[in-house]
Amino acid sequence: MKLIWKYLMKYKKWFLLDFISVFGFALVELGIPTIISDMIDHGIETHDTSYLYSRFGIMAFISVIGVSGVVLLGYCCSKISTNITRDIRNDVFKHSQSFSAAEMEKFGVSSMITRTNNDAYQIMLFLNVILKSALLTPVMMCVSVMLILQISLQLSYVVLATIPVVILGVIIVAKVSEPLSENQQKSIDHINQILRENITGIRVIRSFNKEDYEKKRFSNENDFYRDQSAKLFKLMSCTE
Repeated sequence: MKLIWKYLMKYKKWFLLDFISVFGFALVELGIPTIISDMIDHGIETHDTSYLYSRFGIMAFISVIGVSGVVLLGYCCSKISTNITRDIRNDVFKHSQSFSAAEMEKFGVSSMITRTNNDAYQIMLFLNVILKSALLTPVMMCVSVMLILQISLQLSYVVLATIPVVILGVIIVAKVSEPLSENQQKSIDHINQILRENITGIRVIRSFNKEDYEKKRFSNENDFYRDQSAKLFKLMSCTE
């Protein structure tokens, strides 16, 4: 996160705009249901049409702000994540040019390919989630607690009691997913290594009639990657 934060600070204006647009999204998600309930309680039951029209105007105004916030949020997230991913790829490539032969042997070409392609892409997806959910969740939580306190104090106790449970669940999922992610990362490196070896050494493999061995070798590593990815995706699906 420190590395991502370092790159994120290069785009402070876009990050600030992204933070502001989050409030527009939260305004729609929480404001419109509140207004509708108010219309039912004070407008429909009392047959006050003027009150309903005034609330409808407010709701339409909030909807416009909310739609603008959602569009701006998506644009800012895409702009920041793609720019940061581009910067990371450039820096990784530039730094790899200074490696000695021993350092290049230590990291491996297949690992460097993974870092500049798959890892950078995963960082982009991660940033998209962080810039949306991580900023939106605290805002939604604070506003939701304030609204619950206004509606029912007893109900707020139930909501506050579930927060430690949610935090504990996130910690458990992080602990379980960590080894799966590490195994998945290592497997990607091995797949790239096997594929690169087969491309560069295709003549040698055919000369020694090792096609079946290489197919089995690639298939075993590919199956291992599939199993680790399936476990990781199932675990992430349980959190949704």
